[in-house]
Amino acid sequence: MTTPNPNDADALPLRGSGGLSFLICTFNEGIQRVPSVLMPPMEGVRYIVCMQYTDEEALGKVPMKMLMRKDVKFYVHEGKGLCKNRNFALDWADGDICVIADDDNRYKPEYVHTILQAYADHPEADIITFQAETTDGKPLHPYPADYVSSVEMTFRPSSLREKGLRFNEDFGINGNKYCAGEEDVFLTEAKQKGLHILYEPKVIVQTQAATTGTNFADSPDLQRTKGAVFLIRFGRANAIWRSVKEAGFYFVHKGKNPFRIFLNMLKGINGK
Repeated sequence: MTTPNPNDADALPLRGSGGLSFLICTFNEGIQRVPSVLMPPMEGVRYIVCMQYTDEEALGKVPMKMLMRKDVKFYVHEGKGLCKNRNFALDWADGDICVIADDDNRYKPEYVHTILQAYADHPEADIITFQAETTDGKPLHPYPADYVSSVEMTFRPSSLREKGLRFNEDFGINGNKYCAGEEDVFLTEAKQKGLHILYEPKVIVQTQAATTGTNFADSPDLQRTKGAVFLIRFGRANAIWRSVKEAGFYFVHKGKNPFRIFLNMLKGINGK
């Protein structure tokens, strides 16, 4: 199976052609879940499905009912790394507004209206974050929150391209260096580049996804990642101070070894 080269200007779809594009990134057998993400066809709504694979057998499991839909554009590339796949999807994004989606998300037509209305009300916005809920209708996490999940984020792809903003491929699942943190890094780098970010307290997605931060106290990889994220968000001195406080919190409230947590966070701050 082959896919056009997104660097070939003649192969690219018409960018900025209006409407809303869901950027669905999936990996190997996850492609089988994508049909459950799709809503009934709606005018102005498209789906950019980007499949990464490391197992060629997964290519034989692409659902035919997804391929037959005119509102779905499907691209495939070999490799792994969530942010690499998001950047691949961004290269193909052809709507005025994009929604970051995973293959376990569920959407309703009213969510589309919520997103488009928010951008109509705030034409100055480059990125708008929303809320998510679980499939049984409970908030994904307390709101408002310091942490933003990727599926709560929407953006104008033209704004990202104008500022040269990409997803940092060092972070996220199967990242080059760190296992999470891609949302914090993305939004921080967006602010640093002068993009206008707003928060709209309305639900736009249902998901079963659990946050990767739940086992932070026992995961050296997550501790390294958080140190690296602190560095990008706050600078070195503040990152070290916040790491000390974080380690102290887990000692006081969880009985964890604070020195081990701090040293792992320091490795992340030092780029290790």
